[in-house]
Amino acid sequence: MSHAELSEAVVSTEISVRFAETDSMGVVHHAAYIVWFEVGRVAWLNAAGMPYKEIAQGGNHFAVTGVNAIYR
Repeated sequence: MSHAELSEAVVSTEISVRFAETDSMGVVHHAAYIVWFEVGRVAWLNAAGMPYKEIAQGGNHFAVTGVNAIYR
């Protein structure tokens, strides 16, 4: 994939909400979304033909330095 194709690529993955990710009313706690972002990032890398496991085995890692979410 080209850089342009990668930047426009959309990947969908399904995640089951675990009880521990909810509050007493069954609403997902906002902190759970960060974990799910990571699941999506790994799925995106896999779909792009760059499995994170292989990247890490090569001695390369990604440092997440910021996350931004807008809740609506």
